[in-house]
Amino acid sequence: MSSLVLDAGRGSLAVEARTGRAQWSGQLTNTGKSLTESVYFSVRDDILTYRLKPATKLNIASMAKARGVSLSAVREALARLTSDGFVVNEPQRGFRVASVSLADLLDLTERRVAIEGQCLLRSIQNGSLAWEGRVLASLHELSRTPVHLQNEFNPAWINTHVRFHATLVEACDSPWLMRIRELLFIHSERYRVLSIHLDRPHLDAEHHHIAEAAIARDTERAVALLAEHVKLTAQIILQSESDGRASPFLG
Repeated sequence: MSSLVLDAGRGSLAVEARTGRAQWSGQLTNTGKSLTESVYFSVRDDILTYRLKPATKLNIASMAKARGVSLSAVREALARLTSDGFVVNEPQRGFRVASVSLADLLDLTERRVAIEGQCLLRSIQNGSLAWEGRVLASLHELSRTPVHLQNEFNPAWINTHVRFHATLVEACDSPWLMRIRELLFIHSERYRVLSIHLDRPHLDAEHHHIAEAAIARDTERAVALLAEHVKLTAQIILQSESDGRASPFLG
């Protein structure tokens, strides 16, 4: 499976959310980043794409050797991943990958709807004509990028999807909302990977209607459509659970 790398450091989350600079790549670009940041993104990438499965115990020495870095760089990266909710540090037992669950999915979905809705509302209120153009451009790119290639999900689609949603909210004037929104979005992508193989025939229309409402400055409709869009991913996963098609990772 191709890997997800959201190319942003802790200090630049708001900037990256505004620019939508997310890159899907098997290699992490280390230019200008510390070893700790490199390890952080590498491990987070493996967690988001399930190369590191939920509840997997993380051996610091093995990780340091595999990545050619010091033990301290791995410890610092794991501490940051713990702070961001991707890793759990258990007393006397060490670090392990955070689990995924239906309860967590529902909680995450509710919080993301609330925060991203506020970001979108403020972005619509503050967005310029140039912002409208960027929304249309990102929508066009997304609509022209296939979700699947040869029966597997297309990594390029994930990149354009991240960029589209980031562009919608980039005119939001609250850095704190944008930071929180970014973290919620990244966690949501972990669940999205579980739903990629499930049918969603009207996905392009969902994106089109959200963008259309945003450009029309119809904040109420845009926020409502975004909420519906975000909730649908959770609903699809929940339906797959009831149908017996859910991921074995979900508890």
